Amino acid sequence: MQAELNVKDLNRFNKLMNNSYKKVFSLAYRLSGSRADAEDLTQEAFYRAYRGFDTYQGDRPFENWIFRIVTRLYLDLRRRAGRRVKAMSFDAPIRPDGADDSVRFEVADDRPNPEQVLMNGNVSEEMEESLNRLTAEQRELVLMADVERMPYAEIAEKLDAPVGTVRSRLHRAHKQLRAHLESLQGQQLNLCPNC
Repeated sequence: MQAELNVKDLNRFNKLMNNSYKKVFSLAYRLSGSRADAEDLTQEAFYRAYRGFDTYQGDRPFENWIFRIVTRLYLDLRRRAGRRVKAMSFDAPIRPDGADDSVRFEVADDRPNPEQVLMNGNVSEEMEESLNRLTAEQRELVLMADVERMPYAEIAEKLDAPVGTVRSRLHRAHKQLRAHLESLQGQQLNLCPNC
């Protein structure tokens, strides 16, 4: 069990919490889109920050630290919501008036996911060669951002890196891809000057 904060740390935590509460709630609301979820996320974030305040490095901005906690809590909330099983009765009558409580039968999507499309050769040879010239980390980053269309915040969480770092690494990877593609296209033009 964790020891309680001393009076000095408790006062410092309360001051930091009061100064950042509105920004934390605003972030939680923007992420969740729900006032109730935002309130829960904010409360849980400050609770966790209080419990782990001894690990907070005072030389770094408190807001960055608490924002990271809120973002992780939100991602956990999304993962849990995605794993929930939704019960559906296939015995219930289908309503002819099309009311919202009618049962809908949906066919599973058998189309390949974006990564499978990429790996099944649905990209040009030049793009495939250019992707193979990237480091494994850069290739993974391009796949997450451009193929899977994953938000930067989620990529940052997955890589345990700040969003700014993700953006700069992705920018460098795109720049390398573009340079290699342009060099390949230039080689093709040189091979066939009359084409």
